[in-house]
Amino acid sequence: MSKKTFVRDITGSQKEVNDLFVVTKKGTYTSRENKKYMMIGLKDATGSIDGRIWEAVDELEGLFERGDIVSVQSKVKDYQNKLQLHITNIRKLDADLAVDDIDHFYPAGDRDRESLEKEYGEIVRAMGNPWLTKLLAAFHEDVQLRKRFFSYPASTTVHHVYVGGLLDHSLCMARMGMAAVSIIGGDRDIVIAGSILHDIGKTQELDITRGFRFTDRGRLLGHITLGVMILEDLIRRVDGFPKELTDILTHIVVSHHGLEEWGSPKKPMFPEAIIVHHLDNLDSKVKGVREHMKDNMADERWSDYHRLYEAKYYKID
Repeated sequence: MSKKTFVRDITGSQKEVNDLFVVTKKGTYTSRENKKYMMIGLKDATGSIDGRIWEAVDELEGLFERGDIVSVQSKVKDYQNKLQLHITNIRKLDADLAVDDIDHFYPAGDRDRESLEKEYGEIVRAMGNPWLTKLLAAFHEDVQLRKRFFSYPASTTVHHVYVGGLLDHSLCMARMGMAAVSIIGGDRDIVIAGSILHDIGKTQELDITRGFRFTDRGRLLGHITLGVMILEDLIRRVDGFPKELTDILTHIVVSHHGLEEWGSPKKPMFPEAIIVHHLDNLDSKVKGVREHMKDNMADERWSDYHRLYEAKYYKID
């Protein structure tokens, strides 16, 4: 199913917009005239636009949720010098999309996936630990796992929310990890492998074929548990893989969130695990704030309030 109308192309001269968008916000309210209506945020790869549902609210509100890709039938309206879509019908997409089509709905990262995949190969080939090299070779040989790792986002709403975001996030951590080890010491290859594998569970926690969403398995188990399971499966494919190294990598996966209240059952308990945890926290938060500021500026200087990070952010020229 191809997308034809993008947010950047919508103008006041258009009468109707009938196309696919991602739902970013959804709320039901009551007007001054005591009439029920819905406010909806819609986006694609080119931008965002507000939508309103004034009729058949009870019928339509249960047909979709935030994060869904929806088919919208609407009329273009100008409200206080800002375009809105007045929606007459909305339905959740009920067919899987190809990865190339998913690109139409989410903004691209700063780097193209081809260059990221090339850098991934260069970093892995430069590793010296033979066991970690064999482990990542087993990872690379698993075609479906590799494709998901190279194409999935790092999260559905918070940071690196784009096709290839998981790979971008993991490589950024690996690059920072190499720099950190050169300054403060540590096992370079363990930090690299930990950076690449720490979020591997997201390849099963998330799905992208109908928009960025959680799978049932992901909701039930979470990406840390799934990551341990995937890591154990990969290690079984490498004959004689050292037990201590298995425990080291497993600990990095289970501790990378740092604290129990952040989802980790164990705190980082050796320097390389501490490095991976702090790099994960640093990269995800900085990227998350930058993505928030792209579409959520209250004025030229300050962003809207970020609910997860509990702050507003200042834009430096």
